[in-house]
Amino acid sequence: MNEFKIGLGLALPGASAGIGDFSWLPRDGSGNRAILYLDLARNRGWYDGQAFATEALALAAVDGVASGGTRRIGGYVASDAPELLANGDFAAGIGDWTALNGATAAVVSGQLEMSGANLTNATVRSGAAATQQGKTYRAGATYRKGTASSSVFAFASRSPSMSPPGNGLPANATTTPLVATRTFAGEGTTHYLGLRMASGPNGTVYGDDFSIREALAFRGFSTPAFAAVITFRTPASLPVSARVLFSFDDDGARNRYRAALNPDGTITVVADANGVNQISHVIAAGLVTLDAEHRLHVSSDGAARYLVALDDVNLYGQDAAFTPAGACWVRLGASPTPGEEWTGEILSVALFAHEYAPPRFLWAVGDSYVGGTGGVALPAAVETTGASRQVVSTGIGGSDLAAQLAAMLAAPGLHGCLLVHWDGDANGASLAADQAAFEQMASLVSRHIFIGSGRRANSGADKIAATHQRNDWLSLRFGPRYLDPHPTLQGLATGSAEDIAAVAAGLIPPSCLQADGTHLTLAAMNAVAAAIVERLDALGF
Repeated sequence: MNEFKIGLGLALPGASAGIGDFSWLPRDGSGNRAILYLDLARNRGWYDGQAFATEALALAAVDGVASGGTRRIGGYVASDAPELLANGDFAAGIGDWTALNGATAAVVSGQLEMSGANLTNATVRSGAAATQQGKTYRAGATYRKGTASSSVFAFASRSPSMSPPGNGLPANATTTPLVATRTFAGEGTTHYLGLRMASGPNGTVYGDDFSIREALAFRGFSTPAFAAVITFRTPASLPVSARVLFSFDDDGARNRYRAALNPDGTITVVADANGVNQISHVIAAGLVTLDAEHRLHVSSDGAARYLVALDDVNLYGQDAAFTPAGACWVRLGASPTPGEEWTGEILSVALFAHEYAPPRFLWAVGDSYVGGTGGVALPAAVETTGASRQVVSTGIGGSDLAAQLAAMLAAPGLHGCLLVHWDGDANGASLAADQAAFEQMASLVSRHIFIGSGRRANSGADKIAATHQRNDWLSLRFGPRYLDPHPTLQGLATGSAEDIAAVAAGLIPPSCLQADGTHLTLAAMNAVAAAIVERLDALGF
């Protein structure tokens, strides 16, 4: 195998990059390289710290399979992955295996024997195996017919009633033992493995060596958190049926992340979990040019954020809790369903084993001014004001800078985004501690803007003075990357005596505040959001 390693500093014959030159490798917002990069267009690759002279060698390193323009990688089970199913070999007898739907179960010569007559869905299932939502597993079993008139198969389910069924193993209509495996997604905290006969008149069937072990797409890559950046060329004409660009699935349709080009020219990007659609983004046909190169960036933290970008600038996102899908098969230009193969060209794919948000997303961090109170929040105001801006938020009501910084440190997948920070109420520990927190925040992201904390009549003289001091330091330290909200808010002042007095004192006018005297009204928030977007545009962010 022609390959070279970073630590050696020497390229073996056939290597595609110069000594120490890895500038061609995609990196996330924190500078981390992709775990796997297949560069089909330039015939090179990378996997887990190692560069390969050809794309085919990199694909082989993860046991991937090429078929024309498609690529398939998945179903990896580590040699030391623990067995999750107890008594799958019946060494303890029938144990906690349970007969369902009228079936009879016994252990005969060390094997499970299931029998019945004139039954529908006669089943015997195992005891519970501990699983996790968003992970994937490989089920295995050996089974055959005895006297049964119909075939027999094994399958997994999250329910002790074995409904709904997960991905089923192949049916065996012979008396010769079939050794079979298939992957399935964790759809909860427990799963069962069952043996089932087709409808009557039935008879006997036998099973043994039942197993459930965790599965990954390849070593180091699994759900629920991941990112994929795919460059591709669209076909010259629209397809007559959906054609799949990217599928990250559990070998079925119940659990998957999928992007497909539709006959109407749109691209649909979805996430399905437990057989239910969780997220669906439709990329408009006008943004997808035929016979042209495009770039799709899909990112998930596996819990709350599912973000999509087409050509980096067309953004689609969900920033709310969803049920993560378990997946262990990466398919480029294909899906588990025949006939959905991509008719264009896959140029490259970079896979990250963690969240990596598209960099054009705006990341709002702060207290309740960001998190929202009374239906008013900075993220929604920015999206309303700046039509091309999409925002993800880690706003925490009532928080101080230390808590906001902790939230930033806990979300490294967002570090490549543009940071807009607004601690609306300056309730920090001290100026020195605040300065240190701001410096660390700025070090985490390359593009940032800080909004000054508000001075209000209900703050008290000491807090107003401290807020002045903090804002003055922010202005001196960050220059145009600091925005003072007070001029914008004071420009909204009415002619009331209260507003006139507040403006004279350098405070936020009361007419800009909700009834609590602390949080902004919707009109005031929208005005500040417009000022923020204007400043971002001026900075070229």
